[in-house]
Amino acid sequence: SIAVLALAVAVGVIGKFKPTLFLHLPMGFIPWAITGNPMPPFFTADPFAPAEFKTWVRDGDLIVSTGVKSGTHWMLYCTHQIRTKGKGGWYDPNVETPWPDMIHRPGQTWAEIKERMNTTVLSDGSNLKDHWDSPSYPFRIFKSHWFPLTEEGGILPVRENPHVKFLAMVRNGKDMVASCFPHFNAHRTSWRNIWGGFPPPSSPEEVFSQFMPGGTLAHLYWEYVRQWWKMRGAPNVLLLHYSDAAKDLSKTVSTLADFLDVKLSASEHKTVTDKCSIQHMKKKEISSNMRILAWGNDQAKDLSFFCGDGDEHCDVPEQYRWSLIRKGRDGEGAQFFSEAMRAQWESVLASELPDLEMREWSQHGGTLPP
Repeated sequence: SIAVLALAVAVGVIGKFKPTLFLHLPMGFIPWAITGNPMPPFFTADPFAPAEFKTWVRDGDLIVSTGVKSGTHWMLYCTHQIRTKGKGGWYDPNVETPWPDMIHRPGQTWAEIKERMNTTVLSDGSNLKDHWDSPSYPFRIFKSHWFPLTEEGGILPVRENPHVKFLAMVRNGKDMVASCFPHFNAHRTSWRNIWGGFPPPSSPEEVFSQFMPGGTLAHLYWEYVRQWWKMRGAPNVLLLHYSDAAKDLSKTVSTLADFLDVKLSASEHKTVTDKCSIQHMKKKEISSNMRILAWGNDQAKDLSFFCGDGDEHCDVPEQYRWSLIRKGRDGEGAQFFSEAMRAQWESVLASELPDLEMREWSQHGGTLPP
C-alpha cells in the first residue's frame, strides 16, 4: 500500500541521513541495523580511516584488538603490566588503555572523542591524558574489537602501518557466545535507553542468533577470525588463541614481552605473570565497572554501562551482575549450547571458516601454521 511504501521510504531516508533518531525509540537499534548502520550502535570505524589513523597513533603503539568476550581486559591489563614491568597502577581500563572506536553517546564524533582524550580532567583531579600517554611508558595501548583491512574489507590499517603493533585473540566460538549471554544481560536500563534498547535482555537462543550468519553481530566473530587469520604472519601482528594463553600463562607473558620488545628479568616476569592471573585480576580494584562514560557522556556522567556486585543503584537481576573478569576458563560453551544450537553452529562452521587449518585452530588453538 501507499502507506507502507511511504513508511519504508521514510525509514530509509532516516537511516541514511539521521539514523540517531532511531535510537530514541524502544528497540530502535533494529531499524538502525537494517538501514546499514554499524553494530553495535556505539562502535565507530572513523579513528581507523587511513589518513586519520596517522593523526593519533605513533610508531611503537599497541592496538589490542581482541575478539568480543575473548580476553580483552585480560590482554589490556597484562600488556600494561608488561610495559611497566609489573609496577603499573590501574585506574580504569578506559583510562589507562583507551577505546577509540567506542562512541559514548549517540551522534558523538571521533573528533570530539579525540579532543576529550587529550583534555579531560578525571574526578580525582588527574588528567586523563597523563594516564594513557604517560612519558614513562615505552608505548601506548589502545583497545579495539575490529579486524584488519584486507582485499575483502575490514577496518584496521595493519599492513599500511608496519611500525604499529596489533595484538589479536580468538576464542572458541561457542565459548564466546556463552560469555556474551551474561554480558548482554548485565547492561543497565539507562544504557539501553541511550542506544535504542541495545543490547536487549536476551535468552541464550537470542544471543546465539545474533552471532549466526546474517545476525547483527556475526561479523564480530566470523569476519574477525577470517581477517586476522590472513594477517597471522605479519611481523607487526601477534595472533593468539584464548585457550593457549590460559593453558600456559608464563609462556604467554614471555610471548607478549618478546613481541613488545620488553626485556623482563626473572623476578619481573614472575610479578607480571602473577598479576596477569585471573585470580589477581578478579580483585575489586581491577575488575570493577568500567567508568566508560566518565569522560564522554554529558547525559550520564560517571555512569558505567554495567551493574556490578554491591552497586546500590543496580537494576539488573543479581545473577547477571557483572565484573570485567568473569570465569576465565574454557569450555563453558559446551554446557551453554542446546543440542539445536550446537547443530546449527556446526552446520555453518565449514562455510564461514572454509580453510580447514583456520577452522580447527579457531576452535581449539595450537601452533599457528605459516
